[in-house]
Amino acid sequence: MGTFVGHLIPGSIFLILSVWWTYSAWLRYFICQQRQRSYYVSLSFPLHCCGSRIAKLPIEAIFIIISTSVGIITEISAGVYHVYDTNGRHIALHMGANSLQHVATYMVFFLVGIIDFLIHQRFPIPKHMDIVAVNLAFSAEAVSFYFHGHARSPVEIQLHVLLALAICGTVIGGIFEIIQHNNQIYATLMRAYFAFVQGSWFYTVGFFLYSPFHAEYSQNRDPDEHRTLMLITFYFVIHMVIGLSILVLLALPAYYVSKRKNQATGYDYVAVATDDDNDKEQMKKIYDLNGKAVIHSDTYLLE
Repeated sequence: MGTFVGHLIPGSIFLILSVWWTYSAWLRYFICQQRQRSYYVSLSFPLHCCGSRIAKLPIEAIFIIISTSVGIITEISAGVYHVYDTNGRHIALHMGANSLQHVATYMVFFLVGIIDFLIHQRFPIPKHMDIVAVNLAFSAEAVSFYFHGHARSPVEIQLHVLLALAICGTVIGGIFEIIQHNNQIYATLMRAYFAFVQGSWFYTVGFFLYSPFHAEYSQNRDPDEHRTLMLITFYFVIHMVIGLSILVLLALPAYYVSKRKNQATGYDYVAVATDDDNDKEQMKKIYDLNGKAVIHSDTYLLE
């Protein structure tokens, strides 16, 4: 990840997931309101815009598995280097410590994709295990990047500490998704919001330290380091403002889609109101917009 592209890959992953989580959470919320049902929590959302057949596929799980695999392969290919002796003979292969940290982070999220896929396949996994897994993954990521700036310049340390703070916000949102007594949309939006902030901040770190458009920061440091540190904090707050603006704006298309009369190719299903006292029920009845009953698992909606 010590390259420009190495920061764009995780940034793109989190931005895509964040926008999708935000839009889908708003859409589920509005439809639940219209059908007078309770909002219900899940890590993944069906790709309802492409018809019922596509909605049954574990698109998010597949996306996470593929994208993290690309990240792992990229880090390994970029982090491995050859060791030669004084005579020029090849001795061994080594991998940089930075790349090892990044590979470990990708691997944790790879396991999240696997768990999400198993849930889609109706594997007997406890309820909300997918959210627990993604919280653990974000926690591992936060620890990794908090210590990632050790023994580096104050600017690089602050960039990574702010990234770790955004990741912690994602974890807090995920925890509230699990422990809330009444299912609400707030915790899901919080998880999506901070995922957006950390995704966009990955882009900022990449451009700041390894921009292809000017000399790298290590070769072109600002002599007034205090000014740079103040500006970095300012940029982070701007990212938070932009993230909140996008969160609110995505509610508009979600509301429009929820009001459409023809939902056959859209989000057809709304869960019946349930509370924590009914967690023992393995299957729930849900209704499409025409009132026809169908059955679904906790996370994926099946005809």
